[in-house]
Amino acid sequence: MNNEIKFKEVHYLGRNYYGLSRRLVMMIFCFIAHFYSEEKGSIDGVFFIVGNVILLLCVVLWFIPYYTIELRNNALHLISSRKKEVSLPLNAITHAEIGIYNRYHLNNPVFNVLNKEEYRFYSEGRKALLLKLEGGNLFRIGMKSPEILFTEIKKSIP
Repeated sequence: MNNEIKFKEVHYLGRNYYGLSRRLVMMIFCFIAHFYSEEKGSIDGVFFIVGNVILLLCVVLWFIPYYTIELRNNALHLISSRKKEVSLPLNAITHAEIGIYNRYHLNNPVFNVLNKEEYRFYSEGRKALLLKLEGGNLFRIGMKSPEILFTEIKKSIP
């Protein structure tokens, strides 16, 4: 059994635009509230502390992996940070194409969510790899660069 990894892409939790924009808006609000508060009392310091905690949270989440995509052993493995794994055998894939994950730019991170007859995986990126399996199951995997994985999968599809 060949255990060589042909493709690997790690998706991080903090690099999702939707979560990042929410945290940045809350942080900016806290810093503006701190700056414009007229009474320099206990509430003034709370806004500054909360703004700094949110900033620290943004930095920490930037380096926390959410899930990993690996192509090895003639299967596509989607491994979450909680060690849950979804394996898609390459010989079961009937159709593959590159598309857009969603027309909206702000999406929540998801791992193995069934939505509108599709299994969805997303953490970051605008593009997606659309896979159809023999049983009729559809998989939409949001990725940063699906072109390399697409060419590897196309080699294995008859």
